[in-house]
Amino acid sequence: MQRLFPPTLALLLLAGCQSKQIDNSMIVDPGPSVGFAADVQPIFNRGCGGFGCHVGETTNGINLSTYADVMASVGFQYSGPTVVAGDADASPLVDKISPNPSQGSRMPLGAAPLSASDIALIRQWIDDGAEDN
Repeated sequence: MQRLFPPTLALLLLAGCQSKQIDNSMIVDPGPSVGFAADVQPIFNRGCGGFGCHVGETTNGINLSTYADVMASVGFQYSGPTVVAGDADASPLVDKISPNPSQGSRMPLGAAPLSASDIALIRQWIDDGAEDN
């Protein structure tokens, strides 16, 4: 039987092992999760409602009145669901509320754009899985 390591080499290897502490200063707290009812729906109600808009009615295939409506919406300008759970970048909703959308005009049409923090909340909700929470 042949040894893989001579005993002195094994001791040297073990002596080189040290207990290392993890540097927690680089850990980023993702913050609290974003809830649809508490965080996202109020943004839709405030920024996407009104006459001829997307809360309380369906306009151009989009209804943002309830979670079920949001998830069932397929806009006329895009070929797929308005929200792609887990992927904000692939979600037409995010495209439409961002500067220079790939299709049509930025929403909300004829009103002030959503704030960067509102858009960030919507993006986080979608990236986190677009859950009904």
